[in-house]
Amino acid sequence: MKVLIIEDEVSAKKYLIQLLNKIDPNIEIVKTIDSVKSAVKYLKKENDFELIFMDIQLGDGICFEIFEQTFVDIPIIFTTAYDQYAIEAFKVNSVYYLLKPIKEEDLENALLKFKKTRTHINHQHDQLNIFLKKMQGGSKNKHTTTFLISDKNALLPIKTKDFSFFFIESNIVRGVTFSNKSYALDKTISELEEELDSELFYRVNRQLLVNRNGVDRVYNHFYGKVKIDVTPEFDGPIIISKAKVKTFKSWLVSH
Repeated sequence: MKVLIIEDEVSAKKYLIQLLNKIDPNIEIVKTIDSVKSAVKYLKKENDFELIFMDIQLGDGICFEIFEQTFVDIPIIFTTAYDQYAIEAFKVNSVYYLLKPIKEEDLENALLKFKKTRTHINHQHDQLNIFLKKMQGGSKNKHTTTFLISDKNALLPIKTKDFSFFFIESNIVRGVTFSNKSYALDKTISELEEELDSELFYRVNRQLLVNRNGVDRVYNHFYGKVKIDVTPEFDGPIIISKAKVKTFKSWLVSH
């Protein structure tokens, strides 16, 4: 399991790493970050990890400022010496709230909850995909085929098949066409997933929907995951979880 640590206290960081290595030697610390600014910069480009440990009070601000500047869909275990931020923490992707000094037993419980949550979410997502495909099987002509996109003082009709991918940026959904033009859409990724033809578009993760014709290359990645390249190029790695690899590959070659 790959883990990102966002913590500005050196001693707390070392102690957390020691506990993690003791509890599960297979945990890999991909990076440690000590500020809001550095976290925002890193999270805008990278998502090749499964869990974040995040201290709430960092040297240059409160960690919740990170979520105001970039999209984060990775589960988070918050760590802090104070409990007044608990409510705010659970408004984002919080799995657990650890009070410092961290106890080994509490950390074990946090990791156990994360693993159970991840398994449950993957199962729900697979069941939802099956349900949607069954529903779409009886209404193949009801997919959205054209978007009316606001562009200055005009509305542009753009075919959905002309979009290579859709992604979330600063809580705004954007679509990028094969001609490398980017447009903001007044929809959520989940709404797009329901509206678009599932034979043509696939939701590779919480942030991205890709057009099969935009998938350029597929690479084997760590721990059974795969990494893909799309055209036009997406700003950041596109990683597909091990749980979704089989359905993704089947989708890619099925039509």
